[in-house]
Amino acid sequence: MSQSQNEERKAWFKGMRKLKFGIQSEMRSAFIAKVIKYDKKKHLADIQPLVNFSDGTEQAQLLDVPVAENCYIIDEILERFKPDYQATDTNSKIPAHDHSNFVPHYRKKPFMRAGVPVVAVILDRDNDNWSGGRSVDTFTPETNRLHDINDAVVIGVLGGDAING
Repeated sequence: MSQSQNEERKAWFKGMRKLKFGIQSEMRSAFIAKVIKYDKKKHLADIQPLVNFSDGTEQAQLLDVPVAENCYIIDEILERFKPDYQATDTNSKIPAHDHSNFVPHYRKKPFMRAGVPVVAVILDRDNDNWSGGRSVDTFTPETNRLHDINDAVVIGVLGGDAING
């Protein structure tokens, strides 16, 4: 192979690597974010992606991002049972256990709340026409958006523990 053919091949491979990087840098799949605000009735969060752009500028906040049930279900179950636990703590009918210690061992804060880090994923298609929640109705995308950060869903809460939330 001649020197010029070899240089041409190297330039072609370098160009393809740049093209591949350009495509991959525009595809979004998942990211870590901070919850700025959480609506526990609608299960929607405003989140701030934690990774900056390569020039150091922050990404824009995402508003009304759907939150997966696994992020909040424990909080809701514990909140529902708290009155029963409080009653058991003070009104036990078992003589050997005239009181219990459920409530003092309760977590101090909910797991899903403002200020916690979360993992969000990007859906493949525009989800604007999805009914949300537990809806399993099919829908037609509103736009041709693909792998767009506006189609994020919070799928997990990072960190925390059973006591401090």
